[in-house]
Amino acid sequence: MDYFKVSPRLEKYLRVIEEETGLPVKILQSPDLGITGARAAFNYHPDYTVVVLNSSEPRLNVDLERSVAHEATHGYILHKLGYCRAVFTEKTSDDIKRKANVLFSMVEDLAVNRIIRENGFPPFGSEYLPMLKKEIEVAEAGETEGENFYRQFTSDLEFEDIIMVSRYILAWGFLRYYSLPLEIRFIIQKFLEVYSKAYPHHYPHAARVKEIILRNDVFTAPGECQAMQEIMKLWGFAGMVKTVSTKYNSY
Repeated sequence: MDYFKVSPRLEKYLRVIEEETGLPVKILQSPDLGITGARAAFNYHPDYTVVVLNSSEPRLNVDLERSVAHEATHGYILHKLGYCRAVFTEKTSDDIKRKANVLFSMVEDLAVNRIIRENGFPPFGSEYLPMLKKEIEVAEAGETEGENFYRQFTSDLEFEDIIMVSRYILAWGFLRYYSLPLEIRFIIQKFLEVYSKAYPHHYPHAARVKEIILRNDVFTAPGECQAMQEIMKLWGFAGMVKTVSTKYNSY
């Protein structure tokens, strides 16, 4: 890559992923990842672990390094640990595929962030806390202001809801599953509190997802697969999306 040099630490981690999965890691670039604001993505491929970085958004090297580790770990939990991925029927629209994939990533991120932190990478990038502070500000201004803020990422109301729910689950996961400095925990807790009060049309969905995650151990493949089945039903996607594990029987 012309703007990113892989450090020895990242090179070692990617080598472990390659050895554990038996698949080479490929790091690619694209100016458009399909979701406004997305800076990196994991693309499923049966023969590779594909990480795609947004070439149109220069970032600090430490953030790029974390992003590569994060997205490659999505491949690791699928190919090595047997986590489920979304498989779609022929009639499933690209719109539903995009929404379902974001919901899968939302749950997978809980496990992925734990794994990369155990391997010496930060659980979130340098842009996360400033963004969370902005989200607190718009939530305190009310639901309309908050929805207008998230609308910069999509004009689709259902996808807007999914993005807003995923932001809550990500923050909640950091607070519940990770040991963080008190000042960071305070910011995250503040976001969760204002979110639950500001978004009566979105928080119930977030609360349902949280309940599903708590009922299923999403840090294991069977737990994640069961959770995703329930989440697909929650959004009405069950008839169009099948949860399939590369290691175990289909769910």
